Amino acid sequence: MLILLKMNVLELNRLQIYSFLSIYANKFRKICSFTNIFVPLRPKMNNRLTQIWQSASVRNVGKLLTANVFAQALGLLVYPILTRMYSPDDFALLSLFTSITGVAVLLANAEYQYAIVLPKEDSKARSLVHLGGLILLCVVGVLCLSLPFSVPIANLFDAPELARWWWAVPFCVAALGAWNILNYWYIRRKVFSRISGYQITQSIFAASAKIGLGALGWLRGGMIMATTFAPILSLVLSVGLAWKKCIRELRTVRFAEIRSVAREYANFPKFNLPRSFVNSVGQSLPIWLLTPQFGLEQVGYFSLAMMAAFVPLNIIARACYQVLFQKISEHVQQRRSIRSVLLQFVAWMGGSMAVGLAVVYIFVPQLVVVLFGDKWIESATLIRYLYPYLVLTPICGSICFLSDVFAKQKIAMWMEAGYVAVVAAVLEIGILSGSFLTSVSLFAWARFAFLAIQLTWFATLVHNYHSSVAK
Repeated sequence: MLILLKMNVLELNRLQIYSFLSIYANKFRKICSFTNIFVPLRPKMNNRLTQIWQSASVRNVGKLLTANVFAQALGLLVYPILTRMYSPDDFALLSLFTSITGVAVLLANAEYQYAIVLPKEDSKARSLVHLGGLILLCVVGVLCLSLPFSVPIANLFDAPELARWWWAVPFCVAALGAWNILNYWYIRRKVFSRISGYQITQSIFAASAKIGLGALGWLRGGMIMATTFAPILSLVLSVGLAWKKCIRELRTVRFAEIRSVAREYANFPKFNLPRSFVNSVGQSLPIWLLTPQFGLEQVGYFSLAMMAAFVPLNIIARACYQVLFQKISEHVQQRRSIRSVLLQFVAWMGGSMAVGLAVVYIFVPQLVVVLFGDKWIESATLIRYLYPYLVLTPICGSICFLSDVFAKQKIAMWMEAGYVAVVAAVLEIGILSGSFLTSVSLFAWARFAFLAIQLTWFATLVHNYHSSVAK
């Protein structure tokens, strides 16, 4: 009897198990049949992804981003060698040289290079190229006249060694000014491969020359010479490779049209040039003001911190800027909305920066020691002090062309002038406190406040344009 009862119980359990399995098998079949409705959508999704990856904008960003990554990565890879070869004083001297040439390069084209992308007619764009070249020749000529006064100029910055290398300033400005013109001509013609080629070759030439000259004992001016002649070699190579495709057509010069486009785009030298000038001065003010007060060594640590912090950010920002400038200009010419494009970009960039910078902040000291050596550990502290500056830099740097696209250079100029005044004031406060770290911290927060205001203004410009297009 007990045996029969146990068998009935086992049979009942077996039946329950079969029933349970059959119920969920039916549910599984229904689920499978339901998912079949997505089968026709798969080719559409795949085609959409293919279209995205094969779109011109994505390909162009990819080209420039790859070139920037390679060029900047090569520059970073040689820094562990350079920091063990050159002293902080050498880096400070290079920063002083590049800050001076950077300001001179702004004057070299009167900012007309930014207008090359804007006109619908290619003839106007060619005349803007010629106009920028003529202004460049004038500025280089003036710099050549300054050569006899190299010693007094160097004494202004309390850096007598600068006088020995002042002769390189006209060469450096000529090369960089000429490239600025060609760069925007390439952007207009969508010859992004030539931009990528210049970036890669310039980085290779500069890195090789810095190491080679340092090994030969040119420890004081080796990096300055490399910084001067690497752009010259890359420029010559780029012109040779692009001659048939888009340089040869620049041979015809129309002086009447040059005068016409100079008047038509007069806002660039009138408002954009002062804006860029004060912006460059604002970025160079820490070098110019802190060097006489705290010496080349402290400024050398600051220079390395700026390089290590901003090179990775500029890799992305520069590529995005060049492609977005051309794309947004084209949309505005056709009276098409740009809000969704920029919103997606800002969301992507902001999220990426938030995560990336948070992770890097934790490991900054270890990274600096491993990459540059123990003697540069002070630069790690300075990088952390610069973090407020870093947060918004890649976003604003990628879309700063909006003031040009909407012809708001005058407002941008006054914003930059106010920023420079604030930076000068906070740096003086830091100098009066006698603390180098206080000076750097105040500079970083002042820059953060300015970028936040600038980003809000850009959002207002885009909103107003979107409203006018939607009407």
